[in-house]
Amino acid sequence: MSIFGQKKMDSKVKILAREKSAYNDIYVMHKGSKREMWFRKKNDFFLQSRIDINKLGTLVLVNTKLLITALLLQPAPRRILMIGLGGCAVSNFLSRLYPQSTIDVVEIDQKVIDISKNFFYLNETSNYKVHHDDGRRFVRKMSGRKTYDLIYLDAFKGGSIPFHLKTIQFYEDVNQILSSRGVVGSNLYGKSNLLKPNDWKTFSGQFNRVYCFEDHDRIATVLLATNRIETWSMSHFIQAAKKFPLLLPFSLIDMAKTYRVEKLKKDNGTVFEDNFTKDEFDRTIEKNNLDHTKSVLYPIKNFE
Repeated sequence: MSIFGQKKMDSKVKILAREKSAYNDIYVMHKGSKREMWFRKKNDFFLQSRIDINKLGTLVLVNTKLLITALLLQPAPRRILMIGLGGCAVSNFLSRLYPQSTIDVVEIDQKVIDISKNFFYLNETSNYKVHHDDGRRFVRKMSGRKTYDLIYLDAFKGGSIPFHLKTIQFYEDVNQILSSRGVVGSNLYGKSNLLKPNDWKTFSGQFNRVYCFEDHDRIATVLLATNRIETWSMSHFIQAAKKFPLLLPFSLIDMAKTYRVEKLKKDNGTVFEDNFTKDEFDRTIEKNNLDHTKSVLYPIKNFE
């Protein structure tokens, strides 16, 4: 995708910053009241985050709004974990919505953390902390120490997601720190992700219930997973949206209506499995994070 959806740079678009790290080539763009974070991979640009600096209390991108559907199943999370910071749009939103809740965000790239502080209004508090670490390593550290009511999986680097954050063994680790009625929300990137059947299969191998939300244009797809016994239908999600106790700046009912039960009926996926031994754990995740692998096992396609 080109910056701001255009093949050539608009003269009104300002480049506020560019930073290269071991993990990403990061751009911060600004046009009008919109500010965006992009990752560049070769000649492709991948949008990471968008905010409206005049409306910081809302969410702009459809994928961020769809992630909020997790609140339909868990409307009062006391402890929230996010794997992947991006431009902190979702974590900032949740911090405003639940100021008394504990929010832990894990981000491997210190440059992303610094840019979020300088350009995207990241302001840590005693309850809202960003941890400079790999997501899977952090999850393992928390096992036996803390559980979370809401866990978001939204790690991404230019053109791919590190494979060790997509396997059934990782979801087993996630399950160890999920509270009994907790919810996992995973960003699956709409039509740009051709591996979603494998995601359904992998999540279903670890969690009791899996739900899919996708907008009409297939720009964004979000998967919710939980270990609850009861099964929800569209009507359950809509009723939960109507009863949601907090005021949101967008329609939660509209988000509930993006539930796509038919997406989960196809059983043609393959379970993602770790491709390394326990002894190779640290070395492998570093290779995955740095793209020092022979092939990209979880690519995200780019669509103009």
